[in-house]
Amino acid sequence: MTQTQTAKPILQVRDLKRYFDVSDGLLSGKSGKLRAVDGITFDIRAGETLGLVGESGCGKSTLGRVLARLMPATSGEVLFKDTDILHLDRRRLLALRADIQSVFQDPSASLNPRMTAFSLIEEPLVIQKVGNSRTRRAKVMDLLQTVGLRAEFADRYPHEFSGGQRQRIGIARALALDPKLLILDEPVSALDVSIQAQIINLLAELQDRLDLTYLFISHDLSVIQHAADRIAVMYMGQIVELAENEEFYANPQHPYSMALLSALPLPDPHAARNRILLQGDLPDPANLPEGCRFQSRCAHVTDKCRMAPEPQLEETSSGHFVRCWNLEKIHGPKRPQ
Repeated sequence: MTQTQTAKPILQVRDLKRYFDVSDGLLSGKSGKLRAVDGITFDIRAGETLGLVGESGCGKSTLGRVLARLMPATSGEVLFKDTDILHLDRRRLLALRADIQSVFQDPSASLNPRMTAFSLIEEPLVIQKVGNSRTRRAKVMDLLQTVGLRAEFADRYPHEFSGGQRQRIGIARALALDPKLLILDEPVSALDVSIQAQIINLLAELQDRLDLTYLFISHDLSVIQHAADRIAVMYMGQIVELAENEEFYANPQHPYSMALLSALPLPDPHAARNRILLQGDLPDPANLPEGCRFQSRCAHVTDKCRMAPEPQLEETSSGHFVRCWNLEKIHGPKRPQ
């Protein structure tokens, strides 16, 4: 067992929900709830990287924003180092910002184009009233070096950098307050493949050096395979599978996970593969069906899948959790633990 497998959770999420009010239009008068995040429960251990994957629209970015307190929760509980962060007053929330920081998908959109790299990285220190101008300058210069940028870049503006360099500035900005948890929301999806590898390697190096914990959000399972210690698969607002990295890629259990993994490119273009093509349509997130939310696209659907109650996330083997009624039908009898 690795050190991260036995480490105490730094973040504990219990039955977290985030709903949005939706309407069919001004004339219909009908309204409902879009359940973007619907009953999410998981822990993140200190020092690990939890990879959160799923299709666009599954709710993973909304979940990240709720955990970073950039968006309110509808209900549930989130404990960061045993402190409930969903009900903090303004003063305590400001203090939380030092411990939980975010790195966003598009560095061009997340960096103010009118501020220099120096000002962008210094801003969190100014807001939190850390040090004086001299100590802050020293900190910013050290952060530039830490993320692989030269000191003379400090006075340049975002448009003068490449995409990879802008993302390095975003990472340096997130590190300015010495956080414990970074929420990485598609941090490499807007970058070229070669630059993606550089940023992933940088994040791994920073994690080891600074004792960081990551929630790594991505739609790309090949990226997550290299970046994460554990994998959580999200579908229509819920986690449908959660497992250690090696176990997940060797033994996916949920039909949705199996379909996602079957689409991964293989190193050998001539290698045989069993591609699983999902049929059917995505359900309306504001009008979800009874029972399993994957029923309209699942090749193994039964009558039980179409009826309430819906399946719950259950442990099928040590550390491997799956939300499905038909695991024995798909994989055979449950393996002994």
